[in-house]
Amino acid sequence: MSQPKRKEETVGVEMKGEEALAYVLNDIGITKVFTTYSLPNILKEMLKKYNIDVEFSITTREASWLAYAYALENNTVGTIIQIPGSKLTDAVNVISQAYNESVPLLIISSIRSHKDTGRARIGEFRTIDDLSNILSPITKVRERVISIEEITITVEKAYKEAISNRPRPSYVEISEDLFRAKAYPLSTAGQKPEKKTPDKNTVAKVAELLTNAKLPVIIAGYGVVLSDAEDMLLELAELIDAPVITTFKAKGVIASNHKLFAGEGLGAFGTYSANYLTENADVILALGTRFTQLSTAGWSLKYKGILVHNNVDGEDIGKVFMPHVPVVADTGLFLRELLAQLKAKIKEKINRGASEIIYKTQQKNSIKSHTGLWPIDVVEMLNKLGGFEKIYVDLTATTIDFVRLPINSKKMWYTAESLLERGIAVGGTVASKYKAYGVTDLEGILPYLPLLKYKVDKIKGKILILNDGNSNYIDVSNADLPTILRSQTNINGQLDEMIEKSVGGITVATPSELEEALKSSERKIINIKLDPNFESVVVSRI
Repeated sequence: MSQPKRKEETVGVEMKGEEALAYVLNDIGITKVFTTYSLPNILKEMLKKYNIDVEFSITTREASWLAYAYALENNTVGTIIQIPGSKLTDAVNVISQAYNESVPLLIISSIRSHKDTGRARIGEFRTIDDLSNILSPITKVRERVISIEEITITVEKAYKEAISNRPRPSYVEISEDLFRAKAYPLSTAGQKPEKKTPDKNTVAKVAELLTNAKLPVIIAGYGVVLSDAEDMLLELAELIDAPVITTFKAKGVIASNHKLFAGEGLGAFGTYSANYLTENADVILALGTRFTQLSTAGWSLKYKGILVHNNVDGEDIGKVFMPHVPVVADTGLFLRELLAQLKAKIKEKINRGASEIIYKTQQKNSIKSHTGLWPIDVVEMLNKLGGFEKIYVDLTATTIDFVRLPINSKKMWYTAESLLERGIAVGGTVASKYKAYGVTDLEGILPYLPLLKYKVDKIKGKILILNDGNSNYIDVSNADLPTILRSQTNINGQLDEMIEKSVGGITVATPSELEEALKSSERKIINIKLDPNFESVVVSRI
């Protein structure tokens, strides 16, 4: 047994490695972890001892999606424990998307032993560095623990890094030797997450611009959601009478029925109001956005005014559009300081007539006469019936029209813009404690049928499969502007029957059948047969 020289710096109790891990997770506030059935029983028991709920999945990929969705819905860290660590390669795409989409994950795995490496143990790579090297480009930090004393402080550091500034996955691997030894773990330091504060002189310049502008416009990105700044965004918009346009990912930061909401999306994918306003604005305040290819329709945004670009990550500023005023800071802290300075200048809310401009430039979705079901029909039916508290959407050729679904509550809408991997719809619906709806396509449902088979009873909402037989896909190979192309293959086959038999799904092909299934409390998986020649109201078909 080992013992540090300065026992007063420890937690004061001798522990094995598995207890030290459970202890520190409890200490930093983790209440739920996602794992697979390969988790050692002794670690499972220790987690339960420290009041940490353990959610099991069959594969690491499934567990990672549940952790991803949990992090989104709760605006916190999703914790994954995978022992042995080699199985994390099954979740590389999920972790990559979390890295791109600013989703904080705390990934804890193991190496078989740090003492006798290279002996070709079961479930290990050629060297103990291989897994860490694989995850290096898609994780914020990577730490290895080879002593029980360091488990606590290393896990605490990784947790802090995962949620500091721009949230991203952090990785910790623990030698399994420590599960058979005892020592006194070091006490945690109570580290707080870091948030970049704005430069006050820069904020003063922005405040001056917004005060003197004739038609300022706000573009709200996901950074507003991450920093819990929705209320401050609304206060700012109403104070300076500025229309708000959201990115696809930030839907819900302002209610769709608010008089200052001008739509979601920019450029060719934006609403008519959004494009009219950005082209005529003299000051554009972009908050917490990277100006992704999807939200900007291949960066087709047109503007003539002064661009103020705020992002917590300086590397994302100037990559797409060069701002006149860059603001590298946490979006919430920036908005707080900006509001304070504006309130010192503005004693009464400004009236620039923004709501009247929005009203005059609003246009309804242009839908051609058609037979069969199109994606926009599903959107309008769901909007009419409601019934969901959260909605998770895998953006694909068949589901992209869901960005036009009105969302009137904050933190109600969840999606991703990088489109690396499908899984948000199933993971979110399964992991949610609310009546959540998941929207996906065939490619997004088939890999998760085993997960759904034994967890379908846990779902409080529904999963909608917009099924065109995988006949269409979003293409960006021909141009930066995403378009919908028709595939040369159709993979439907016997899949309808498979979905029905394996997870109790129901197949619908008409508006009346869809409405009946949406109203039914018993139907949780709805396989919606689309006309494969549908047209989207967002993305053009070529």
